[in-house]
Amino acid sequence: MNKKMLSLLLSVAMIFSLCQCKEGEKSSIPIRLGDSTLIVTEKDSAYLQNFTNDIAPAKKKSSESQITKMMVQVDSLKASQKMENEANTAQALNGFTINFEECSVVFDGIAAHALNETQNERASHSVSYLKDAGNFLETKLEVNKLTELRAEQRLFVKLSIEYNGETMVLHDLGKFITQWYPLAGKNNRFVSVSSNSLQFDNVDATKIKNALEKELKKKKKNKDEISKWMKAIAQTKSYSDVPCVLIPTSSQWRIFGKADGKSVRKLIQFDIP
Repeated sequence: MNKKMLSLLLSVAMIFSLCQCKEGEKSSIPIRLGDSTLIVTEKDSAYLQNFTNDIAPAKKKSSESQITKMMVQVDSLKASQKMENEANTAQALNGFTINFEECSVVFDGIAAHALNETQNERASHSVSYLKDAGNFLETKLEVNKLTELRAEQRLFVKLSIEYNGETMVLHDLGKFITQWYPLAGKNNRFVSVSSNSLQFDNVDATKIKNALEKELKKKKKNKDEISKWMKAIAQTKSYSDVPCVLIPTSSQWRIFGKADGKSVRKLIQFDIP
């Protein structure tokens, strides 16, 4: 008797459960588009934060600039250490000399001439010259008659292609101007930046090829020569790939100091003719 009662109770419970499920299915209301009563809006700002970066091209130019800056800083540290270890720093440099009213600046190993014959260095804060010989990179400069000295340099850079002993400067791609780099120095002597400071815009393979083809046509190269040059850059994808070479075409130096308690600032530029 007890078994029959238990079996009956279990059957009733199962039937009741099935009925509840069917009623739930009948009473469920489908979602209706546009019904504001069915829209759940999250208002807690803690759950509305965006923890995912936007999908965007990587800032390659910024990254390269930071890497270049770090490399120049390493070069600057090495130059400073080398200058500290030099035994003979009292000997004056011998090179191109600019005589300002407040000071003089000597560039070791550089030969140049004034861009403008009427240029008066003694009355100028900014001067320009055409370089006849020497190098913009890793050259020494000496500043006399100023105190609290510091110096900076930046370069104007063009992209070129070197092939079979010949260089083609890609003028169509314009020039890149580097940031100002503080120069390593000791007392009144400084060392210019090295080739690690050279940089260019992030041009792709197509731009490089188009610019080279234009330059070759300007030089009146024949079809066979053009074909050889184009094959030489077939695998070139950026300015850092061979046979690309970065060339500094101009350099600027900024000199800061004091003379008789007054601030002095000079800008000196050298260009390649």
